[in-house]
Amino acid sequence: MIAIMNSLPVKDGAADEIVERFSGSGGHVQDFPGFVSMEVMKSEDACEVLVITRWRDREAFDSWVSSEEFKKAHGRGGAGELLRGHPKMTSYEVTVQRASGSP
Repeated sequence: MIAIMNSLPVKDGAADEIVERFSGSGGHVQDFPGFVSMEVMKSEDACEVLVITRWRDREAFDSWVSSEEFKKAHGRGGAGELLRGHPKMTSYEVTVQRASGSP
């Protein structure tokens, strides 16, 4: 499994709008083959929104990025005006995973 971290540096007062856009995005990524999960987090000072998606493998993520569903999900426009810089994407291999109640 891989995790993709996308750090979005947001302008003052824009974090809630960015979070709302992710909250309202209806099903483009959720039903994509190989998608595992997504979390959207706002920093305490609201200057950054972090989006973490988990994928079965790199091939599944690459398929998502080149898909029509990706274009639909990212084609709403206007998000650039809410950012104070370029997003930074980093990918990681998930090597240890624990959940509540697991040893």
